[in-house]
Amino acid sequence: MKRHIIGAMLLIAALIVTGCGNKNQKKQETKEVKEEVKAERMLIIVDPQIDFTTGSLATAKGPEAMDRLAKAINNGVLDKYTWVIVTQDAHPANHCSFVENGGVFPPHCVQETEGMNVYPALQQALDSNMNSIGIHYMTKGDLADKEEFSIFQNARSGEKLTKTIEEFVQFEGIDVCGIATDYCVYETVKDLMNIYPAKQIRVVTNCIAAVDDNDTKLADLMKENGIEGITF
Repeated sequence: MKRHIIGAMLLIAALIVTGCGNKNQKKQETKEVKEEVKAERMLIIVDPQIDFTTGSLATAKGPEAMDRLAKAINNGVLDKYTWVIVTQDAHPANHCSFVENGGVFPPHCVQETEGMNVYPALQQALDSNMNSIGIHYMTKGDLADKEEFSIFQNARSGEKLTKTIEEFVQFEGIDVCGIATDYCVYETVKDLMNIYPAKQIRVVTNCIAAVDDNDTKLADLMKENGIEGITF
């Protein structure tokens, strides 16, 4: 009888030791998994379209800025990012921003026209990296009676992008570049600050181009809110 009792006690002790060992192993495995999780980073490329580079509303430095961005992408800069958002104006032919409809701009980025497409060199670079990263295209300005400089001002696209940013709380930061510095880039950064900490936003200053190179709105916004400028 004593022999059976001693044997049972030894078995229980062995199970306890084994259980502790498994528990410690699970803790170690959990720790290792956590260490392997990498912080996410998003790049927002604002309106890098033909009409804003070589088309009807071309910016003087647009082609140079987008060529530089394309080169950086071909050299692997997207390795730093897990999300890339490309925004595009997609105006109807009778859009309110056009001069003939009471606006201040010539017709640009009209739906189903060449001018709405992404600058060719940049599009080629993005296409070459489609397999290694998620590149998402979003449109704005698709209502005739509404101007939308920022992607967040479009009800459909803005809600989708906001939800993505809010759900991926592990984002390390969001970088912004594109065209035009004094309009759509400025408005995008300003609206982004409403849902995301300014200290985690950066502007890629050598991959932007302005309608008016003397405009300081974006530079002032960055300085006032501690937004960092980086270069590719």
